[in-house]
Amino acid sequence: MRNIFLAGSTGSIGRNALEVALAYPDKFAVKGIAAGHFTAELKEQITQFNPLYCVLSSRAESIKAKNELNNVDGVKTKFTFGEEGLCEVVSDDIFDTVLNAISGSAGLMLSYESLAAGKDLALANKESMVMAGDILNRTAKAGKAKIIPVDSEHSALFQCLRSGVNSDVKKLILTASGGPFYDKDKDYFKNITVDMALNHPKWKMGKKITIDSSTFANKGLEIIEASFLFDIEENKIDVLIHPQAVVHSMVEFMDGSIIAQMGDADMKGPIGYALSYPRRLHKLMNPVNLAEIGKLEFFNPDNSKFPFLNLARQSLRAGKSMPAVFCEANEIFVNSFLNKRISFNKIAQNVESVMQKHKPFELKTIEDVLEAKKQAESLSKKLI
Repeated sequence: MRNIFLAGSTGSIGRNALEVALAYPDKFAVKGIAAGHFTAELKEQITQFNPLYCVLSSRAESIKAKNELNNVDGVKTKFTFGEEGLCEVVSDDIFDTVLNAISGSAGLMLSYESLAAGKDLALANKESMVMAGDILNRTAKAGKAKIIPVDSEHSALFQCLRSGVNSDVKKLILTASGGPFYDKDKDYFKNITVDMALNHPKWKMGKKITIDSSTFANKGLEIIEASFLFDIEENKIDVLIHPQAVVHSMVEFMDGSIIAQMGDADMKGPIGYALSYPRRLHKLMNPVNLAEIGKLEFFNPDNSKFPFLNLARQSLRAGKSMPAVFCEANEIFVNSFLNKRISFNKIAQNVESVMQKHKPFELKTIEDVLEAKKQAESLSKKLI
């Protein structure tokens, strides 16, 4: 039995994780959850799972939850709030695994504190690894904790890499569905609206990650995350557009073999694998019917239409604080686009401007990462 703390319980990853836990009550117990706000959905989750802890974004939200659930029979949940409350709760010895599905850089400290407390980290928050990959890896090693990716692409790479040793790896191949615009002409991009960018053809996700998918910033972040997760150089990580989203990623080995991981577009697969690793759960998702699909297509992305791919590689080559600044600046400008303060094309242009102005510095501690985040915020605000 693994006792799980689930952060981001009302998001798409969180909902899928709770379904996995419900399907395997003999293997998983959700003992803690975190969400931004107290909603009817969260109330239902608390009454159903009766976790020991629930962490919310603010004192007001916490008080609201307490008042709503005060007289509900059987609910013994302790409510707390904020980043400090979150980090304090995950240090409780009852938790074996923390599933971090918080969106954006807000998930950074949870990843760090979980590993510092010796918890295995099922990581769906790619931003924390992008911003502090070396620090998180060192912290995991010191605490004898594992980092197991939940993103479908990195879960696929994690599984494929079990087919050989690291020294036999020639390259990693990340696949991308392409989002809604991969086959559009460059002139089309200047007229892209928020609603158009949020209309993803394959996945139902939160707004930030959906915009990242449409700009290919998500794939840029995944290049950086893969480099830190699997200790591989940027020039050994390729990206291919794969509209069918059946092959979730591949590994090419030195002998010319390519190992691919395929599966339904269902996040319960990578979530279940992360939580049950190294074992697999039975009947977690529908098997892929290749005969029905008929064909699998792969295309090289157009870097002139999707500059985030090169910007991500530049940030990795610059190293030090630059990936953290790239990550934070993107998040700020995505929010500006969602609020209709900048155009779609300006997201990447502004991130590039911030990177040009930033002077990279060494990241020795988590406080250094927070300083990089602060500098990115300051530089970004001047461009909005």
